[in-house]
Amino acid sequence: MADEIVRFDELPSIKRGYIEGLKYYYSIIQLNQKSIAEYKDISQSIKQFGYELEKLNQNANAASVEALSIINEDFYPNGKMHSVFKALKLEVALDGISECLMYLKKKTY
Repeated sequence: MADEIVRFDELPSIKRGYIEGLKYYYSIIQLNQKSIAEYKDISQSIKQFGYELEKLNQNANAASVEALSIINEDFYPNGKMHSVFKALKLEVALDGISECLMYLKKKTY
């Protein structure tokens, strides 16, 4: 086992780093939850994202990554960022979430 070569990008710590990135960007969105609450459609998606993120944090499995990716699509109705995110200047947080999910989708658990 000690002689086995493991690719750097396949180390668990890299995947964990992207999960921590999701948690970080999600926390930024959570700071604005009061402003987002009046938008029922997106508010519910944000809550569901948090639920799935917690599952991913505990189990780090592909099903949670896929669920998060589907929920992330709700943040971009008709392919464009939801207006509430732009109004609250959360573009960077959403871009970070998308990037982390893109990486995690490439990896299998």
